[in-house]
Amino acid sequence: MTMLDAVLDRPDSLTAASRLNAATSFRLLVADDQREVTDALRLLLAGHDFTVHAASSPAEAIAVARTSTLDAALIDLNYEKGRTSGDQGLDLLTALLRHDPLLPVVGMTAWSSMDLVTTALRRGARDVVEKPWDEARLVALLRSQAELGRALKRVAELENEVQQLRAGIPGGSATDAAPANGMRLLEVEGLLVRRAMEKHQGNVSRAARTLGLSRSALYRRLERHKI
Repeated sequence: MTMLDAVLDRPDSLTAASRLNAATSFRLLVADDQREVTDALRLLLAGHDFTVHAASSPAEAIAVARTSTLDAALIDLNYEKGRTSGDQGLDLLTALLRHDPLLPVVGMTAWSSMDLVTTALRRGARDVVEKPWDEARLVALLRSQAELGRALKRVAELENEVQQLRAGIPGGSATDAAPANGMRLLEVEGLLVRRAMEKHQGNVSRAARTLGLSRSALYRRLERHKI
């Protein structure tokens, strides 16, 4: 049996779509200094296949990220009474992405301004929601980001497998394995692109921002997957 056969015969060698749906509970970090906020979100999301890991401060949020496997994060941008600049949340955003660059992070604030939203997006936030939130929109947003986070991690795993196989692991066949893994990567990529376009109803600019791509890069992927 070649290394390719071993990889494809493993129990976890499902299609990309199957893997995205295999685990029914998305793991979400929720960081907010108000207990009633985290309790409300835990209650809301419990009925939508989310497991909430709550944190009441940036330090606690970072600790959770270091000790838990997360699919996405929803973080407040202010953590002390009287603070409305968003600096604490922006610093937390940077720290979370430094720890896990693939983690989709959504900001939330009761003190929204265009400058704060723009800064958060520029520093890596996938979106920013205002308090009080629209429940249906928030659930849909967090689900799409959690699915994205899970898929991005799977892509990274597949890329790591390809690198290991190409490195000449005993019994491996880089010539055979690379094309097969490449097809699986393309399958995940196509799934992500389709879901982003569906979420934003065909708006290329918004879909590109969700995926972290330029418009031209997204157009190339749309052509590649005939979307």
